[in-house]
Amino acid sequence: MKLKVVSYEDGRLEMAVGGEGHTLLNLLQSSLLTNEDVKMAGYSKPHPLMDRSVLYVNMKQGEEYEEALLKAAVDAKEKVSTFLTQFKSQVVKKSV
Repeated sequence: MKLKVVSYEDGRLEMAVGGEGHTLLNLLQSSLLTNEDVKMAGYSKPHPLMDRSVLYVNMKQGEEYEEALLKAAVDAKEKVSTFLTQFKSQVVKKSV
């Protein structure tokens, strides 16, 4: 995965994310939107053949994006971990 901050001004972040698509970015977006300091979060995949997407985050006045992204990544990891735990318990139940 390659990350590059394309621009950051007035609380608006635009970050290029290489090697990732809808799966990760949709999860990050939904986690970002639960943060009260985030005004807007979204992403785009400019073209299906391009190996990059763009993440957009608009923060409330005076808030920085770094903490919001870290919190969103941890939150996303917890969601995936919870899913895996529940999935494994259901697979074990079905195979017994």
